[in-house]
Amino acid sequence: MELICAIDLLGGEARRLAQGDYDRPLAARRDAVGLARELVRQGAARLHLIDLEGARAGSPMQLSLLRRVAAAAREVSVEVHIQAGGGLRSVAAVESLFDADIDQAVLGSAALSTPGFLSDCAKRWPGRVLASLDLRGELLAVDGWTRSSRSGETAEEAADRLLDEGASGLVLTDVERDATLSGPNSELLGRFRTCYPRTWLAAAGGIASVEDLRALADLGVDGAIVGRAVLEGRLDLAKAQAGLARSAGRPA
Repeated sequence: MELICAIDLLGGEARRLAQGDYDRPLAARRDAVGLARELVRQGAARLHLIDLEGARAGSPMQLSLLRRVAAAAREVSVEVHIQAGGGLRSVAAVESLFDADIDQAVLGSAALSTPGFLSDCAKRWPGRVLASLDLRGELLAVDGWTRSSRSGETAEEAADRLLDEGASGLVLTDVERDATLSGPNSELLGRFRTCYPRTWLAAAGGIASVEDLRALADLGVDGAIVGRAVLEGRLDLAKAQAGLARSAGRPA
């Protein structure tokens, strides 16, 4: 399993929101460019960047900062993989993201609500489009997590549709656990792993410790997206990756 470091962008900085609530930003804030360099130096091989302002506005708002963050990460390692999302609701918006030197686009609200949007992007950029499913309880959260979808679609029904449209993987977030450090939703993730055994699956929400990472690895999850624990220095990347390597029987 791969440890993926999240950098959420808000007001030109790296910030975290408690359970995705824009009225509850956490105290910790960092220079996003410097944080990207630091994380890659510590061994992060994949970054997960989200434009929080773009997610709320419905179009990318921090492309210049995304570009600078990507460039800084690649100064440290040209092999770092960068996925990003937030406000991607048109083909032009996705193209602007790739123009900012991002490897994969993470599509959420528009993929769920606009028929054919994800398939159009997947056909144009095969293998470079991920689908994000953000859940508050059993309801899909959309529009920067500011409301719940009224489509009546279950998470599994949405996943089936998005994978059929060409999504190369799923990013599954438990919104109620996001930035709480309360541990991942193992029941939800285990259910999805069983339903989609061959789909690339990344988990987000509540991950705080090496024990949480090992639990996700045991479930067969492919990627663990860690945000607050890294931003606040609670999780040491080198120790976390060494712990994962030992649990997988590899040399640390």
